[in-house]
Amino acid sequence: MKKTLLLFILVCSTYLYSQTSQYVGFPDIKSDVSPNKARIYVIRPTGKLSHYYITLSSNGSMIGRLDYKNYMCWDVDAGIYNLEGAFEGNRIRKDLTENKDFFTINAKAGKTYYIRLSPAYGPTTGKASFDIIEPEKAKEYIKKFPQPKVKYAN
Repeated sequence: MKKTLLLFILVCSTYLYSQTSQYVGFPDIKSDVSPNKARIYVIRPTGKLSHYYITLSSNGSMIGRLDYKNYMCWDVDAGIYNLEGAFEGNRIRKDLTENKDFFTINAKAGKTYYIRLSPAYGPTTGKASFDIIEPEKAKEYIKKFPQPKVKYAN
């Protein structure tokens, strides 16, 4: 009984204290994207490898750290954006066998992009992979998942 109670408390405390942090501005997602910007959502819908955060970067700049069943959202100018992810504590592209996957977006003004980030076991540390997610499914996740904690000031 004591072990069950301890395990329950540990699981609850991990869930309550884990949260996605975003280091770029978070837009008003209830309004349409500005006609001179593009909007990018990165969603981590699965609990696979849930005990690891994934650090997300775009064009070499840190976007944030993404927990499971969370998302990030930010607006960008039109242009090319390369998204990369790595398990927290591992530098992106540190090891030739890990973190090879990245995703390129040719962002067009006025358009919204929905990207799924999925963690997977790698030979030594794990890796993050990206793919496009259907807008309807992405919007379902966004409604259910909490907004990220924003650590950004203008």
